[in-house]
Amino acid sequence: MKKISDYIVTFAFLYSSFLCFDKAIDLWINNNILSIILFFCGILSFIAVFRFSIANIIYYLKRKFKNEKK
Repeated sequence: MKKISDYIVTFAFLYSSFLCFDKAIDLWINNNILSIILFFCGILSFIAVFRFSIANIIYYLKRKFKNEKK
């Protein structure tokens, strides 16, 4: 069961990914190397938005492979 704090943290990850992408685009125009780092951070923040879905997939795969070994 998700709590309100989970939704707040998810929104914070989404907001930070948008900020990273926006700043990275601004720096990319000036050929600044920091833009690559910000793109990477933006991608990681965007992936973090889906952390519960990713965890469910991993738990499903663990159960599936655990049952196949028996």
